[in-house]
Amino acid sequence: MKLNIFLVPSTNVPALESKFESVGLRMIHESEQHGWQARFYFSANEEPNPIPWVETYADFFQEEQPANLIYFAAYTFRKDELLFVLTYGKSHFYVRPFCDHDFGIEMAKRIGNESDIKQTASKKFAGKKKKEIKSYARNTPLNIESGESVDYLRAAIEADMRDTFGRVGKFGSSMLIGAPVTRHQIGSLLDAVSTRMQQAPRFKLPRTTVITDDEQLCLYNGKLLNAILAGDDSPEFAYDAHEVVGVELVFAGNERYTLSYRGGNKRELGEDSLDLTALRSYIADERIGRNEILNIRVRIDNEGQKSYSKRLGEALEFVVEGENVMLSHGRWVRFNEDYVDQLNVSLDGIEVDNTEPELRIIDMEEGAFNNWEVVQRLGYVGADKDFSKIKIAMSTPIEAWDLQKGGAVYAVKFGTTQKLGYACDQASNVLEIIRNNANTKRLNQRFTSYCLWFGFKLKSVPNSISDTNSIILKQKIDAWARRCRDLGVEPRLKFSQRS
Repeated sequence: MKLNIFLVPSTNVPALESKFESVGLRMIHESEQHGWQARFYFSANEEPNPIPWVETYADFFQEEQPANLIYFAAYTFRKDELLFVLTYGKSHFYVRPFCDHDFGIEMAKRIGNESDIKQTASKKFAGKKKKEIKSYARNTPLNIESGESVDYLRAAIEADMRDTFGRVGKFGSSMLIGAPVTRHQIGSLLDAVSTRMQQAPRFKLPRTTVITDDEQLCLYNGKLLNAILAGDDSPEFAYDAHEVVGVELVFAGNERYTLSYRGGNKRELGEDSLDLTALRSYIADERIGRNEILNIRVRIDNEGQKSYSKRLGEALEFVVEGENVMLSHGRWVRFNEDYVDQLNVSLDGIEVDNTEPELRIIDMEEGAFNNWEVVQRLGYVGADKDFSKIKIAMSTPIEAWDLQKGGAVYAVKFGTTQKLGYACDQASNVLEIIRNNANTKRLNQRFTSYCLWFGFKLKSVPNSISDTNSIILKQKIDAWARRCRDLGVEPRLKFSQRS
């Protein structure tokens, strides 16, 4: 029997029942099954659904135009604090907003066979590849890259559980299985599901979910606004090495920023002056109310390129401390522990160079540091503002790296995690240009290792990059390191403290 099973948190049950009523789902049967209170809802008054191609050829029909009657249903099972919903037809559209989005993936970790994966759908938050669907041959083991989030998994079910759950399952927000049960045995099957949910997972499966619940969005937007207004530096403006705007490839480097608000004055900012101090000043001067702050727009102008703008909520990055929740590209996203653990393991695999005693604490800007006689005496050759290393077909100048020593090149960046993330974007952009050599006129120097040299504006330098609190920075470093390895270049890190 094919069953598409959702789990709905008890706090969402009243809203789900209201949704059923609003879309015309009426309870037509109620019973008890293995201790579960079961209710069957059916769309008895479904409206005829017009057929597009019939409308195209309307004059061909002698009588009234035919239409499709599309029925749908939902079967709910409730016991104590648990509510499972079985969906039929389009009812899954109405259940999904209220469900526990981790339920299907969590069940996959408990009943799926990680050595026999049929298909995965995943996404990434850093790097060029954002979404990917993969299909596999029989008996292919699970292989998830760090920084990759699994949205959907189709897998064989473990042999010792097939008598209960069937042979193959599809897992995402819900669980779709072909269980060997009759309709009178659904309650017994859900008892088995409940039991499995209490057991430890058999393998890890990194997962992120986009937060859509209005109450949670209000909560996290409130935390962001508190941080903006209270002088907290944890929100950061997102800097990208390049963006595609329309059909233009816009490179970062010489931007000018303008803050605007409907009904208010615009404020033009100079280069590199887009920060929280400028934002707070603008909010205060324009007397922008708390509820309107996220509607501020940020305009980006780059000479010779098309201008574009973003809402403030799309221009900021923010991590909610202790909750594995982040704002990225205007969306609130939650990461499960498997995602964070796998990302940290990958980052800990990047070699960290020892920093010379003279360079462990820095009290100067990057440009001065790169030309500092102490740096040169230690064997580093400056390449800051040297645009001759890489030549591309476009006229846009490319700064390849800042320092070089033997076969190693160094991208140097001091400051906040926001600025360090910008260095990752620039380094990844250089690697992408090298990889796509059709656009490269000349690569003047070869190198065997690429090192990100970070000067942290912190009280103490972390022992490992996985010790930092910014999951955004971690994602960017992991994506950069993977790109290095794809090109046969060793990724390395080096840490100093920026006083």
